[in-house]
Amino acid sequence: MRRPTVGLLTSIVLVAAGTPAGVAGQAVTSVDPTVGATGIGDPYFPEDGNGGYRVEHYDIGIDYQPSSGRLVGGTTITATAGKALTRLNLDLLVPASVVTVDGQQADFEQSDHELKVSPAQPLAAGARFTVRVRYAGEPASLRHRGENAWFTTKGGAVALGQPQVAAWWFPSNDHPSDKARFDIAVTVPHGKQAISGGALVDKTTENDRTTWHWRMPQPMATYLAFTAIGNYQIDRGTTGTGLPFLYAYDKQMGNNVAANARRAIGRTGPVTSFLTDKFGSYPYDQIGGVATTARLGFALETQTRPVYDAAFFFYRDTSVIVHEMAHQWFGDAVALQRWKSIWINEGYATYAEWIFAADRGGQSAERRFRDLYERYSAGDTFWKLRIGDPGPNNIFDGVVYVRGAMTLHALRNRIGGDAFFKLSRRWVKRPGGVASMGDYRRLAERISGEDLGSFFDAWLYSGGKPDLP
Repeated sequence: MRRPTVGLLTSIVLVAAGTPAGVAGQAVTSVDPTVGATGIGDPYFPEDGNGGYRVEHYDIGIDYQPSSGRLVGGTTITATAGKALTRLNLDLLVPASVVTVDGQQADFEQSDHELKVSPAQPLAAGARFTVRVRYAGEPASLRHRGENAWFTTKGGAVALGQPQVAAWWFPSNDHPSDKARFDIAVTVPHGKQAISGGALVDKTTENDRTTWHWRMPQPMATYLAFTAIGNYQIDRGTTGTGLPFLYAYDKQMGNNVAANARRAIGRTGPVTSFLTDKFGSYPYDQIGGVATTARLGFALETQTRPVYDAAFFFYRDTSVIVHEMAHQWFGDAVALQRWKSIWINEGYATYAEWIFAADRGGQSAERRFRDLYERYSAGDTFWKLRIGDPGPNNIFDGVVYVRGAMTLHALRNRIGGDAFFKLSRRWVKRPGGVASMGDYRRLAERISGEDLGSFFDAWLYSGGKPDLP
């Protein structure tokens, strides 16, 4: 997940890393069995995602004018109906103007971030279909749950957020449990750059406007799709192991910050090699990074090409690179079935920082674990949050990150290093690329040959200081 710019994860000053609004409860279900649900079933964010279908591919086209902040978009979604549907929902904040299903105009209603679409002809269970949505508006003016995920910059904008961002710039089934392939085409004034994830497959200029076409052939969660528009210096090449890279640096950064950003992001190749040695083959065929002056307050593991707030580069530090690149395995390659299990993603990304630092001559993971364990007494609030189910307002709490890493190290001590890294490598190869905490526990028990129920209860759900394994 997103890593805050504050020094939380290294200094262990336990400051909240962002508190996304949301009300816990049950997913909204439909009385009519042919109407798709307005939520995918995640109790943390009941209206996120939608029921009744699965998306195969997003073909996104937007035209953005930085001077006015206006976005005009057209997105085609290819999906399969999981049941007979007379209506389906999409998540979209930007006002829609025309919706078609399989080429026929469809009736629609839009309120808040729900776009309710009624096809001219009902969709049969198992039918493959396309939805085309045209929309326009000023995404920077739109808020959902008190947040905005469209950040304007001097001469551009960045679409970035977690757990939601898609609704500000394209319609979607907005939940990580429904991953899909992407084509993203962003049109901007000639001379500006429009960065996204995956491979740049085409760039064309017409009437003084340039379209940047990016393709992500591997399935991706919607929150991992992004665009960064503005004035960027782009560096391209190939790592020592043969991976194509594309790094982009906001030209508005000061000289010292820009130099630090280049040093840190330029280490992405070696960092990826280190993580590959620990967790298995890199899941994608591109790497990269984007440093932006947008006031994000965090970095995010956007697939193949993480985005970093320039504030991370006020000093020379590569820990954030390690964190976000570790997420390419834990969070990107394997997404969460439900947000409550966020400790897995953040725990692994933070633990990757620990073992990388140790490999470079820093404090050992065991020493760091022991220092933390001994620092906080049994009555300290550090232990009170149940990180295995922290609640929707606490998924970015620093305790989830740090104690997530501690849980993994405790597990490593419990089952042994060989079994732990075998578990980690198997986890990121999960069929379908979506899994739950139950899946993680079952895999850990199968590999270790142990019953780990009491271990995970103590470290994730007890609300108290666990005994050492």
